[in-house]
Amino acid sequence: MWLVDILSAGFGIGSWIAMTGLWVELPLLVQRLPEGWALASQLSLFLQVANIGPILYGLLHHCWPRCTTERAATHFQLAVGTLSTFLLIFMWHWTFFGRSIPFFILSFGLSLVDCTSSVVFLPFMANFRSRYLTPYLVGEGVSGLLPSLVAMAQGIANPECVNETHTVLVEGVNITEVILIPLIKEPRFEPEWFFAILLVMVLLSWIAFIVLDRSPSCKKEKLKYIKKERNCYELVEVCEEKKLEEKLKKQNKSRTVYFYLLFLQLWASIITFGVFPAIQPYSCLPYGETPFHLTVTLCGVAYPAACLLAMFLEVRNISWISWMSVVFTIISAYAMIAALLSPLPPLLHSTLGSCLIVVCWVAFMFAFSYIKTMVTIILGDDYGHRALFWCGAVTQGGAVLGAFVMFLLVNLFDVFEDKGMCIV
Repeated sequence: MWLVDILSAGFGIGSWIAMTGLWVELPLLVQRLPEGWALASQLSLFLQVANIGPILYGLLHHCWPRCTTERAATHFQLAVGTLSTFLLIFMWHWTFFGRSIPFFILSFGLSLVDCTSSVVFLPFMANFRSRYLTPYLVGEGVSGLLPSLVAMAQGIANPECVNETHTVLVEGVNITEVILIPLIKEPRFEPEWFFAILLVMVLLSWIAFIVLDRSPSCKKEKLKYIKKERNCYELVEVCEEKKLEEKLKKQNKSRTVYFYLLFLQLWASIITFGVFPAIQPYSCLPYGETPFHLTVTLCGVAYPAACLLAMFLEVRNISWISWMSVVFTIISAYAMIAALLSPLPPLLHSTLGSCLIVVCWVAFMFAFSYIKTMVTIILGDDYGHRALFWCGAVTQGGAVLGAFVMFLLVNLFDVFEDKGMCIV
């Protein structure tokens, strides 16, 4: 049913706004917020701390299942996301004690939608026919595509580095030194408008969910209704555990394959949501603001493009998916090497170096986004509702693990070096 397709995609738009949508504004925020290059790792950690949301949901659902339902949790998290995005419009640049505390707190609130969506949105969509899972995943991708297009329209230019003379008093002697400082160039429109667009996306997702949940025509597309030859619908109550066992027998899938698919999802999430977003400035900024901005924007487009590809080209062969994971893990190592060698990464002062770092980032982000999409589809089709819950759980678990490790490496152990906007 085309209406349910559209609503499923619209519902998915609200699922990854913080992880993908908010991230494409990073090149501009790095220039304007006091954290500088370390902003990526700190933001990544705050976004992952929001995984307290699905943990609390799991506990409350276990203790009070009648009150803590998927419906109630979805309404609550979208309300929090709406309020957080609205306040970001006015408070994103506020600082306390030299830190962007309001920005981090509100990003945490918006991220509650992302984190909890993995264990609430996906199981909710599992109530519908399996064909509606792919439009939902496309909607997830659009949650990164739309902000990426806005970021491209917003535009961002390399800061102009100029000499500035400073005089300091050292042991009674005035010492004059000349340092390079960046002059930040203004974008076509300010971040306030960008966050306003994110607010509209959250509201659209909320409206789509309400219609999916309440509309009689949408309810007829749920699995509990099976169309009979008499053109009527009969309500059928089937035990979830029995349904899972039947699917396991029918598909001849072993538990080993099930856990291996969850492992692939975990690894892809560690890379795409945990490790590499935290080091993106260190890996790309030495090549200039333009390659950095292009990388962030195209990586935002890569996720919806991968979801769209999955609609027309499904690679369900687990061996092929495994080899893709190995190959693009190796490719991602180049981005890690560039970050470790920053501010003097390979091929620094060449066009080839700038092109190579952009292509490398976009390639492995696209590949792992496709892998995550296919693993989600396979788990949903072959293992059912419960598998989608655990798929969401390992997605968030991988993101938390990767973000926490990189936060320590960047902010505590100083493994990566920040040379500011004017690299000489």
